[in-house]
Amino acid sequence: MRKTRDRRWFSGTLVTGLVMAAVLTGHPGIEAEDTSLLIRKADFHVTEHITEGVTALTQEMIQQTALTGSTGTSNATADSDNKNALTAGQDTSQTANNQSGTNGNTEADNTATGTITAGSGSAKEVRTGPSVMTAIMTEGEKGAVSDPILGGATLTMINSQTESQMLSFIVETSQGNLIVVDGGLGEDGDYLLSQIQQRGGHVSAWLITHPHGDHVGALYKILQDGAQGIQIDGIYYAFGEPEWYTIHDQEEQTMAVSLIGTLSGLPPEILRPVSRNQLIQVDDVLIQVMNDRYELSEDKGNNAGMVYKMLINDKKILFLGDLGEAGGKRLLADVGAEQLQADIVQMAHHGQNGVDEEFYRAVNPGICLWPTPTWLWNSEGNRWRTQETKTWMTKLGDLKHYVMKDGDQMIR
Repeated sequence: MRKTRDRRWFSGTLVTGLVMAAVLTGHPGIEAEDTSLLIRKADFHVTEHITEGVTALTQEMIQQTALTGSTGTSNATADSDNKNALTAGQDTSQTANNQSGTNGNTEADNTATGTITAGSGSAKEVRTGPSVMTAIMTEGEKGAVSDPILGGATLTMINSQTESQMLSFIVETSQGNLIVVDGGLGEDGDYLLSQIQQRGGHVSAWLITHPHGDHVGALYKILQDGAQGIQIDGIYYAFGEPEWYTIHDQEEQTMAVSLIGTLSGLPPEILRPVSRNQLIQVDDVLIQVMNDRYELSEDKGNNAGMVYKMLINDKKILFLGDLGEAGGKRLLADVGAEQLQADIVQMAHHGQNGVDEEFYRAVNPGICLWPTPTWLWNSEGNRWRTQETKTWMTKLGDLKHYVMKDGDQMIR
């Protein structure tokens, strides 16, 4: 869940109606140039917060939504056999049966044969961190340049264009194709688009952890603007029904419902719902989906996120999104410590109030990626749990720490 210092999402029944009206009564198609995606346009842009465009929505539109009972969910073309690798950009032949809502809280053991073995709290909660500050010198502060470890590929953690926490990564394969993870806030959209364009503009796989504004706002903006000058082969995600977000994730329901509505207007071959142990191949990069979408009793929006593990040049990279403590315990129980082991880990929930110490011990990384702005890194006000997480990581040894506060961070 996003935490900013002074601003919060406006939520409640009214905003639910407004968003549903805006998305579901949008245009079925728009005139687009050859470089644009043909999408269902919303009548307003949601970046981090509700914009003034919402006020222009009419009561008639709200009533129409109530009468039709539409949900705006997408029926996406998906890989029906999650045990086999899926090559990014490859068309799939079967249509998912309401896939956006079928990756729920299953207790069944979904272990599949395609597992990679190479190299074998809620947003409203305020918890006081430890009084003793743990000092960590980041790679950015050292001015260090990473030794080449990814075999010609590069991993870049994109810096926030605002003071908010966010999460945005670009992986460029050794062949020059791109994998994007989340993307950040709407305010980060233009910068992210420019970074994609500078790298050739071909996004083979866009991975979404969960539909919170500080993770998918940039993607939403890029899609609303027609994805000018870039090619997106596949968007990979696991979402609930829109109603789930209005009930269980109210502070982020606007972004979730808006993105679900926008995705429903994309060509079906671009939409790739995912589930546990599905494999995605992009050039020489192999991506494993680590979990099914959890619906737990606490920190529901964050714990419903997807976790991805990449294998690049025998280096394992674990993307945790905003996975919380309960989600981390569930994932550790589901897959075991050996499967979580990774050389590089993205720190859960921006390094505070995410997975617990036991989880990070299982991962046992050598490199930590912190999508964390300065105020959160410094635990300003001592109300964040960043210092607690730093203490855990120092116990694991002399690790390298790349932090978003230091600007765009690249590992080669």
